[in-house]
Amino acid sequence: MKMAMKKILLMIVAVACFAVPASAQNWLETVKKVATDVVDEATGGKLTAVAIVGTWEYKAAASRLEGDDVLKNVGGAVAGSAIDTKLTGIYEKAGIKEGFCSITFNSDGTFSMPVKSKSVAGTYVFEPSNHTITLNVGKLGSFSGYAYISGTDLQIVFPVNRLMNFVTALGAKISAFSTVTTLLSQYENAYLGFAFSR
Repeated sequence: MKMAMKKILLMIVAVACFAVPASAQNWLETVKKVATDVVDEATGGKLTAVAIVGTWEYKAAASRLEGDDVLKNVGGAVAGSAIDTKLTGIYEKAGIKEGFCSITFNSDGTFSMPVKSKSVAGTYVFEPSNHTITLNVGKLGSFSGYAYISGTDLQIVFPVNRLMNFVTALGAKISAFSTVTTLLSQYENAYLGFAFSR
């Protein structure tokens, strides 16, 4: 029954996509996001496993705040702009900024992320059933988080302490995270990371 409802919803979304005039670009983008979310959920995350391959351009800081277990709510709650604004400043100090940073996932399980004069590269493993992604970056270690694709956007988020280690290794000062961690103290689970787009 649940699968039949998803198929019906997908058909409605598909019809809506073809019926929308070109001038309704914002609405069309929303429909694309809904469609990819529904297909991804219906396939147990396998859409993300396939769609993640390719090059993604850094767009902005990203955060997800959960009042409960992150795995129980794949969509999560998007954090307020205060946190994302603080993160953007921290990322810029490490060389992560729009127009100057990207990440490429290859079908052979390798990835690369050039940042400033450094190139972070290694292997990755994506687990479709729970959207877990693990980046293995040689001497920097392994970083496990979550990856979500919605329309043409990719969001990769990590637990706060893992992200701090990653960004600090790229050159940001650890003290810059103090304001962000204070803002996050009211949440049971806070995940911070990056938003990319094609």
